[in-house]
Amino acid sequence: MRITIHKSTIADVLSQIQGLTGRKTNLVITENVLLQTRENGVELTATDLETGFEGFFPAEVEAEGAVTINSRKFNEIVKNFPTEAIRMSEMENNWVEIASDNVEYHIVGMDPEEFPDTPKIDEVSFFFMASPELKKMIEKTVAVGVGGDEKRAHLIGVNLERIEQGNDNLLRMVSTDIRRLAKADYLCDPDSGFTPGPTVIVPKKGLNELNRFLPAEGRVQVGIKDNYLIVKKENETISVKLLNGMFPAYEELLAPDPAYDIIFDRNLLLMMLKRMSILTSEEYRGVVFHLENNEITMRTVNAALGESKESMEIAYDRHQQEIAFNPRYFIDALNFISTDKVRLNIQDEDHPCIVRAEDDLSYLNIIMPMKI
Repeated sequence: MRITIHKSTIADVLSQIQGLTGRKTNLVITENVLLQTRENGVELTATDLETGFEGFFPAEVEAEGAVTINSRKFNEIVKNFPTEAIRMSEMENNWVEIASDNVEYHIVGMDPEEFPDTPKIDEVSFFFMASPELKKMIEKTVAVGVGGDEKRAHLIGVNLERIEQGNDNLLRMVSTDIRRLAKADYLCDPDSGFTPGPTVIVPKKGLNELNRFLPAEGRVQVGIKDNYLIVKKENETISVKLLNGMFPAYEELLAPDPAYDIIFDRNLLLMMLKRMSILTSEEYRGVVFHLENNEITMRTVNAALGESKESMEIAYDRHQQEIAFNPRYFIDALNFISTDKVRLNIQDEDHPCIVRAEDDLSYLNIIMPMKI
């Protein structure tokens, strides 16, 4: 292989794929990228065995071939290369030369034949959607993360549904960590090519990598086939291997009784929660919500740090009650809501609180109370 490629052509994508190639797998070669010549350019492939990336980039091809090269070092070389034109040549024993007129690197590569195959999926039924909206959906749902060695699909993955409701076509993502649940809907255009389909579970870490590639504007194509979620943009394709498992039933939680709704000023509530969370810790995570006589009082008690209390007037004329919640979950939810007013559906200490915008059900959070 012998090519000349422009630095500006591949610099961004090399930076984006570091999350893939930096993840440890049982194959050392996944720390590399595969470069293969094509007519009028080069195809770049990266994978962590669960999420794959393929992109075609224009280049001047002098000799055909394929090489693999350490992704991190290649990224650093390209990022700091002094010229726009970068010459790459295949050498003996899988070595790779990267050079210009006054700079020369000789880098140890690996056998391209050992690079793992990425899925070659044909005849995918794609539909179009706005890339910024897909980014928002991913961010809203992967924010409900699960740490440790958790392996259950419904906790490490996001439930992805393609739903037909009346005349509406909805793409829905739902995520949970048992203590809370986040749901985000996107209404697809009638001419998007959307068709209803089976529910699947997509790993959160794969969605995080996908999110790196999504442009801030424009449209992308989305499809599901052969146990993969596939997203295409221009000359790049990202495939995420789906998880096997069942997502718990949640639908009955999506229709809260409006009799329990309380309207809050979003910014006032958010700042109040942030102040109350200052004295929380791993051992003392809860904030007590005391509701009575058109007022909410939040109270934090931390034996190691101290205590705090703050009140706010609200429209509340039901019975007095105290319910403890993790304020971090409310802060996460409110950060994704942009309306001036929000609704908190607070029933009692035995039911979850539902957080959503005042007049929009497309995104909501369901937060379980804590034991006082």
